[in-house]
Amino acid sequence: MAERTDKHNFQERFGAQGIITLKEIASFYRETEPSVPSTTVNWRAHSLVQSGVLHRTGKGLYQLGEKQPFAPKADVRMEKIGRLVSRRFPFISYCLWDLSCVNYFSRHLINFNVQLVDVERDAVDSVYYALKENFPKAMSIHSLYGHLSDFDKAVFVRPLVTESPVRKADGLPMATLEKILVDMATDKELASFQGSEIYTIFGTAFEKYAINRSTLIRYASRKHKKAEIENIINSINRQ
Repeated sequence: MAERTDKHNFQERFGAQGIITLKEIASFYRETEPSVPSTTVNWRAHSLVQSGVLHRTGKGLYQLGEKQPFAPKADVRMEKIGRLVSRRFPFISYCLWDLSCVNYFSRHLINFNVQLVDVERDAVDSVYYALKENFPKAMSIHSLYGHLSDFDKAVFVRPLVTESPVRKADGLPMATLEKILVDMATDKELASFQGSEIYTIFGTAFEKYAINRSTLIRYASRKHKKAEIENIINSINRQ
């Protein structure tokens, strides 16, 4: 009963709040249990996440409610691309993503698709030539001209920023939502999704899916785009 009462009071206390810090969670419990240790606070925060009352948005940061991670599976073509890269270049870092994922977030749906293979900078040319043998529409991003919509079904090989956030899907390294959002907002080849549309993309992504803000900002910092991403986040929070 006490645990349910705590959950109810917790939701009452933080119901109108956006980000909840671990320090605020500790303060909440110490109002009635002044000597509760930090280890117990950490365990209770973990328990609230496990029960769906909270979800993590970063290190020591939480929001109310349960949100699912954005984790679409690789399609057959992307699996073939990934297996080829892994087989031919077993020691390089790379990740895959599919531009059509923008349709999960954008107001204006796209009716074309390109697949993106981000690889270590020194391996871009080698991976491009290897893919070209099996995928005639493989291109280096440096060869891009015009609008991406002119290259439906193309496979673009791009430089991978070091320490890019990556998740595993069926054994393949896939771009996380945090990486996708930052790239959509900052990469010149994706400029058509920027402007006012990027606020819709970010707003919908934050509303529907669990996003680790610490990972998002850290990756943006790796690209020297921290200020731009923070401005977008602050703008959607004010809406």
